[in-house]
Amino acid sequence: MKNSILLFIISLVTLSSYAQRIERPEGSFRDIEPTDFLAKNIPSKYYNELYTYQINLDNGVQIVYTFSINDFGSLKDRVTGGKLNVHWTDGKNYVANKEYPIDKFINEADSNSIILHPERNYWAKGSFENEHVLNFKTTKNGVAYDVKLVLYDIAKGKIWGNGIYKYKDTQFGLSLLIPHAKVKGYISINGERVEARGEAVMDHMFQNNLATDFMKKSYRLKTGDTENGMFLHFVTVEKNGLLFPIGYGIKYTNGVKQMLTPAKITPDQTKKTHGVYLDTQFAIKTYQTGTLDIKIKEHFNSYSILDELGGLKRIFAKRYVGGEVIEMNGTASVNDVPAFFNFLAIDN
Repeated sequence: MKNSILLFIISLVTLSSYAQRIERPEGSFRDIEPTDFLAKNIPSKYYNELYTYQINLDNGVQIVYTFSINDFGSLKDRVTGGKLNVHWTDGKNYVANKEYPIDKFINEADSNSIILHPERNYWAKGSFENEHVLNFKTTKNGVAYDVKLVLYDIAKGKIWGNGIYKYKDTQFGLSLLIPHAKVKGYISINGERVEARGEAVMDHMFQNNLATDFMKKSYRLKTGDTENGMFLHFVTVEKNGLLFPIGYGIKYTNGVKQMLTPAKITPDQTKKTHGVYLDTQFAIKTYQTGTLDIKIKEHFNSYSILDELGGLKRIFAKRYVGGEVIEMNGTASVNDVPAFFNFLAIDN
């Protein structure tokens, strides 16, 4: 009991020590409402917004399907994007990107719809109370993709108040729209079709400034289910040479929900991949529960959006935005319990 009281006092002191620099969300941990699904699409020179679905199938296939809104200053007009990243049955990784003008984007709260273009096959839609369907169908660089995944038995999404952290002129928003769901349907690559059985999560984040100016790393981790499990999304913010963890998660213990907030993230082992360091073993200390020991089991893929730019375009774009964001995914363990992950790391 004394240790719990001491930890609570330390947490208050720690929070107050940087609360003047980083403002936390306003309000309590709550269930999401239909309007929380809507894109913010805030006017800003370097705006970016992501809806990230991660699907881990029983057969070893892993899928990261991301819908985005991006602004690159004077480099190009604001656009929407859809990116499908697949770790396939043969161990190979496939990535396909689609991009459209913002005026073609359709986003509706009542039907939980994200449609990149009304005449194209890249969308997500359907009630979280029933079934939510993901669709991606195209041929790109000689690879044929046909994906239809149905999310069902969807756990109630959670958000901390208004979900917005603030630092100076930067706003960073986060909501856990789907902390757990079962998956059915199919995915086909080049005519090889597999039936989908597994689980999925999805979160929504946005910021009105360059990611390279605000965050250093982003950690998504999913383990277990709504009886015993968790879904976490923590971000480290680097200021004045120090790393501050922000973000939150939801933990289920015998079906009881609990919010998790990070006190400290400590990497123990790292390896360099794609120009940045992947934390292969690290600990997350939270204010509400014991330390979470994370170990990376399989690292499937590393990917940067700048991979599709070549030569001088890549160099210019990287300098212009102050770096690039590298995405990594695979499987892990949390306190020896099987999990899957999606990390973002800033290379600047």
